[in-house]
Amino acid sequence: MPALQELISSFSQEEREALDALFSRYHFTESQKLEIAKDESDLRQWKEPSFIPAAPYSRIDSRKDGRKGDAFMKALREHMDHLRSSETDYSTFFPEVKPREKCTSRFVDKRIVLGRCPCPVDGEKTRCCRLRTLDAIEQCAFSCSYCSVQAFYNENEIHAVSGIKEKLLACTPDPDVWHIGTGQASDSLLFGDDFGTLSALSAFAEKHPEIIIELKSKSARNVFDRKYPRNMVFTWSLNAPTIIEKEEHLTASLEGRLENAERARDNGNLVGFHIHPMVYFKGWDEEYPRLAKMIESRFRPEDVCMVGIGTLTFTKAVIRHLRERGDESRVLEMDLVPASGKFSYPLETKERMFSTVFHSFSEAFRNNVFFYLCMEDPSLWMPALGREYSSDREFEEDMKRHYREAVARL
Repeated sequence: MPALQELISSFSQEEREALDALFSRYHFTESQKLEIAKDESDLRQWKEPSFIPAAPYSRIDSRKDGRKGDAFMKALREHMDHLRSSETDYSTFFPEVKPREKCTSRFVDKRIVLGRCPCPVDGEKTRCCRLRTLDAIEQCAFSCSYCSVQAFYNENEIHAVSGIKEKLLACTPDPDVWHIGTGQASDSLLFGDDFGTLSALSAFAEKHPEIIIELKSKSARNVFDRKYPRNMVFTWSLNAPTIIEKEEHLTASLEGRLENAERARDNGNLVGFHIHPMVYFKGWDEEYPRLAKMIESRFRPEDVCMVGIGTLTFTKAVIRHLRERGDESRVLEMDLVPASGKFSYPLETKERMFSTVFHSFSEAFRNNVFFYLCMEDPSLWMPALGREYSSDREFEEDMKRHYREAVARL
């Protein structure tokens, strides 16, 4: 089905009739029709009023040059540019969260493959830590509106690798593998040890003390009634309370995540935090600094291995998936500019956000915890963090040194 018809098929009867009437009123190219449909889809998801009934028709119809369609497009683009360039207003946004269908789970017989960080690697367009990834579980039962995981896997099926402990113990990583992350295809802690993954990772970590295993979560599930090897680092994705409430559906609260991180710390492991994805919304410059202070009030620098900072980044495929799902969300109400083959905020917006959150931490925290920018343009490092790397390899080596020194201090 052509992209235009596929998108329009997700509209209500009333919305389709409004589009048909507009397309009959003015001459539009097919690409212009698709742009109108995409914008109307975005406005519907953002719970913003449709532009079609609000367009300046008297001014458009008064034109004598026969380019009324182009005039409509100019007015629409100005309207959308205004919404996207402004800080997103969540004070008037109360999304209706669709209940997810109950997920089923099953074991799948897959071999263990260590993947690579999803950063673009061609030409080092983003500064990448060259993380290796392990997809022990595929799909997540949370429902974050910006999530790309649900675009890649069956939304209603959780897949766990069968016999993972035996497969991991039989795996011989290359000598250059020192850092493996498990939170790319699912939440690392949401399912606890239901599928045997935590037991398997513990056994692997014990066998390979030179490799740091990083688990990443938005969960408050307590899995800390047992000890883990010290080279297992437990990290939490944190966000401003407004974003957790409005966009990170079904996840643990900020308080729940921090309490769980305290359990990990008290259980003898290093913790880390991903302030990611930061969102440019009204109040961001108050809520993110408060988040930094909350972290410092509960953790000493020696408790924390790292703090990663990053923001919303989308591929075309994920943007299309979010529009087709049609969930109410304002994550795409942003300035979508090209960013290393993807789309994200303008660099000047990112610089302001990253610098603000970094300098909200005390000097003691900034000097003793490894801060880094996740999947971001290399030009942002110096203005945001006060340091930079000439290559991905240099970044990776510095991260390795900091992580290993932190583990050794335990």
